[in-house]
Amino acid sequence: MYGWDWLNITRIVICLIILGYSCITDWRTRRAPNRLWYLLGGIGLVLGLYELYINSLELGSLDTGFLFYWGFCFIFIFIMMYLLYYLFQYFGMTGIGGADAKALMAIALMFPYYPQVNIAGVALPIAYTSRSVIFGLAVFGNALVLNLVVPVTIFIYNLATVPFGELMASPMMAFTGYKANIESLKGRHVRLMHKYTEKDGKPEIRRSFGGAEADDDTYKKLLQWKSSGLIDNKVWITPKIPFLIPITLGFIVAILWGDILTQLIVHILL
Repeated sequence: MYGWDWLNITRIVICLIILGYSCITDWRTRRAPNRLWYLLGGIGLVLGLYELYINSLELGSLDTGFLFYWGFCFIFIFIMMYLLYYLFQYFGMTGIGGADAKALMAIALMFPYYPQVNIAGVALPIAYTSRSVIFGLAVFGNALVLNLVVPVTIFIYNLATVPFGELMASPMMAFTGYKANIESLKGRHVRLMHKYTEKDGKPEIRRSFGGAEADDDTYKKLLQWKSSGLIDNKVWITPKIPFLIPITLGFIVAILWGDILTQLIVHILL
């Protein structure tokens, strides 16, 4: 079962290094260089072809089963990420970014199957049953579950800082955003939860489903309206989540423990 331990451990170490670096850049700039995913996917392709070559030598013919499964997993993740990315872009929402999608596609290239390794006599992942057959899907599911800490934390913060009646008037906003001073918006990785336009010299405020960019022009207008007493000194904002961090944590959990989301679904259904 663990004949490819060294190869899978190599894959895991390479992923941790590249994903770890991407977390730093994503936290600082909400971006990650494309070269990271070309490197990760390229190394994954080389290692996968090497494994295919060795398997085919042992079989005496091309290991079509391995090749089909590897291709299926990558295509599935590619299509899913493509659809999710453009869905979020179409509605102007923050969520799955280009770097997030490329990271998961690169992981799908790196891991043709859900890796099992034996380290110091411990078989990983610990919870091997009830898992997705596609490793990239397990990583993504783990990331979604772990990312739930964000709306829960925001809601707790809002309960302590915003009048309860205001929260109940917009319950979804209570989980997705918080109020911040206008002066503090400059240079922060946030989006406005309302769209601010001007009509007859007065601001018109409308709820923005996907959030609105707090660009320089909008920032200046907000300051002017605030100084004129036309709006409050605080506005609702939603943070731009550096989703590569949950993806990296989801990867680590998938390696060590298993597929959290699938386990939850199976537990609920059974």
